[in-house]
Amino acid sequence: MVRPTWNPTEPDSIGALQVVYKVAERCNINCTYCYYFNMGEETALDRPSLASADVTEALAHWIAQGCEELRIPCAKIAFHGGEPTLIGVRRFAEACRLLREVIEPVATVLLSIQTNGTLLDDQWIAAFAEHGVAVGVSIDGPRTVNDRFRLDRHGRSSFSRTEDAIRRLVEAHGPGSPLPSTVSVIHSGNDYREVYRYLRALGVRNMTFLLPDRNADDVEFVSSGAAKQYGSCLSDLFHEWFSEDNTDVHIRFVDQLLDHFRPDVAPGQAFCRPRKENQVVIARSDGTVAIDDTFIPALGWYTGTPVYSTAETSLREFLAEPVFLEVEETFNTLPEGCAGCRWRHVCRGGDLENRFSKRNGFDNPSVYCDAYKVMYQYVCDELVRNGYPGELITAKFGNA
Repeated sequence: MVRPTWNPTEPDSIGALQVVYKVAERCNINCTYCYYFNMGEETALDRPSLASADVTEALAHWIAQGCEELRIPCAKIAFHGGEPTLIGVRRFAEACRLLREVIEPVATVLLSIQTNGTLLDDQWIAAFAEHGVAVGVSIDGPRTVNDRFRLDRHGRSSFSRTEDAIRRLVEAHGPGSPLPSTVSVIHSGNDYREVYRYLRALGVRNMTFLLPDRNADDVEFVSSGAAKQYGSCLSDLFHEWFSEDNTDVHIRFVDQLLDHFRPDVAPGQAFCRPRKENQVVIARSDGTVAIDDTFIPALGWYTGTPVYSTAETSLREFLAEPVFLEVEETFNTLPEGCAGCRWRHVCRGGDLENRFSKRNGFDNPSVYCDAYKVMYQYVCDELVRNGYPGELITAKFGNA
């Protein structure tokens, strides 16, 4: 499949600039699976714990100038960390006002926050409504599930405060206060039919489920066959979502997957676009910018990627760094081991960080390859059982 040439420094090449703003470089809990603090990349601890108002103002002008120069119509700014609510509600509200004031004359501004919810109170919820901030809450499931990894620094549960935050946000739902979304990290020992039902009982309608961060150097995991268990977890989530049959409920991986099953879409066509929908940039508390830090599990590669100051480098100059085209080309290049797989145009080899090894770089199938295969086959079987043409699946993906 021929993909259009893409150049991030050309005007109109980016649909939205997604800035993940690390307003707090510390956290008040210690999730053992956290890629930001517990995967060997420790530079966050060398940066200021909180971003100053001056850093926020400089970032706002940097974004506005970049959006104007590159004709980017939308800036999506996600307050992140660490735990972003550590910045305090007053400073947060000031940052929201400043970002909108500076950027909105040249681009639409969408604000969001990803939080563990433990510090949320009525003041925070009022601030989210006043400034039009979408809220994502990190929670892995009911108490026994959440307490597996999401404890504070004294080994105590963070569950009750997080659950309370979600309930408060759902109760506050209305004009200017959308329902909260959730992010959960999967563990193969959990019951994901139960997890789905629990989140729905809280009133959550938008869910994201993430596979744990690991790379292809985790030989023990790859050889153990444990990835198939994660495929069963994903299948259970699909089962519950499909059984509920509620079009107002969304699971990110399900939405992305089902795009490939539309009769008018060839497998892989969902990735074939003349411009990038979202270009991710990480903005840090010291006024520097970097590439997407979800690549940290590919640490041997990530540590060599560029870091620039917003005071010295424009967005266009930053995006001219070869690493951005490298990431795009790598994403669009199948690992050699995926060449004969019927699902190759759907998963594209999996997330880049899960493909990385010190020996082969990104030229490895995902460590979760078997998980995807289990899940894709389950989805196909469920769709066929419910009337989707089996011959169309064969035409799209070949025979099993």
